[in-house]
Amino acid sequence: MLCFSGDGSLMMNIQEMATASENQLDVKIILMNNDALGLVHQQQSLFYKQGVFAATYPGSINFMQIAAGFGLDTCDLNNEADPQAALQAIIRRPGPALIHVRIDAEEKVYPMVPPGAANTEMVGE
Repeated sequence: MLCFSGDGSLMMNIQEMATASENQLDVKIILMNNDALGLVHQQQSLFYKQGVFAATYPGSINFMQIAAGFGLDTCDLNNEADPQAALQAIIRRPGPALIHVRIDAEEKVYPMVPPGAANTEMVGE
């Protein structure tokens, strides 16, 4: 099973790494890390003209070390000579793993629902 998550989302549910490890679940967490609360950052930059507030972290969180502490295998695709081969290898390996991918905080995720809107009012790029 593949679970795509951002760093903000992972921090809200990080204890589930313990569950995955304790039960040796074959779950691969693909962490798209922008060192920010991506949804908050995106909404503030797109819909509010006052700038971005409280959407980024003062430092960088070492998710690889945290995952290893829970007993998960880890792979940092940004530090691999051959990211595709590394990705294939860790996905094939049984058991839980964290696959770390650093992305730019300015990247946007679409479609998205504007603040206060219904899910039928999604906007694209």
